[in-house]
Amino acid sequence: MSFTKKDFKYGTMYLGDCLEVLPSLDRNSVEVAVTSPPYNLCKRYSDYKHSKTSTSMTEKYEKWYSDDLPEWQYQGQQQAMMFELIRVCRSSIFYNHKVRFAWHNRNIYRTNSNLHHPMHWLHKFPIWCEIIWDRCGIGNPSRRYHIQEERIYQIQKPKKWDNKDLKLTNIWRFPPSRNEGHVCTFPEKLVENCILPTTEEEDLILDPYMGSGTTAVVAVKHNRRFIGIERDPEYFDLCCKNIEKAIKQKEEQ
Repeated sequence: MSFTKKDFKYGTMYLGDCLEVLPSLDRNSVEVAVTSPPYNLCKRYSDYKHSKTSTSMTEKYEKWYSDDLPEWQYQGQQQAMMFELIRVCRSSIFYNHKVRFAWHNRNIYRTNSNLHHPMHWLHKFPIWCEIIWDRCGIGNPSRRYHIQEERIYQIQKPKKWDNKDLKLTNIWRFPPSRNEGHVCTFPEKLVENCILPTTEEEDLILDPYMGSGTTAVVAVKHNRRFIGIERDPEYFDLCCKNIEKAIKQKEEQ
């Protein structure tokens, strides 16, 4: 296995592939996982001229994360990752994904349909709740009705649950984050909605696709510990920078 790690006051960041790092973690060593994998949309982000993300960042994303895998291979990788998450997590796994339309015929995995639903590969796992994330966007409805929502699947029953003050339902309405440093950035509100009802202070949160580090940043803000995995060296550095900033801000309070 080829990966390295960097330790922080509140947790650890791994530089490597999650399918290599996860088997090194102990069974039931993590309380909750929150993550969103690449969606395999079969498109090049750098082709979008009006993207708010810099060209250099989109090129980095495309270098390390293939968004054009054969669908059978992509779904197989996601299932392998999920089996590992179930092994290491003692409580819930929050898995953000979306219903996708195949962008070209090569990626049509299921016959007579060009639609890929997360349940095509998640049906093997114990889903406790399906959360609808309304991203509050207009989008581009030029070819079909714009798909405004994404799904967050809560897999496995939580060991801890305190929603008395938050009063969260399974419909979440807030826009995505806009971050120049990463193609797809979690809103902090999304992570908070996942971890605040299901964890306590000092609990350990895992994100195997850490991206820009939002899950770790939110964990630090709310006195949780974290484990993050990121395979792109430059995004890894971005994660570390954002984590160090969050720790500094917390200690200055």
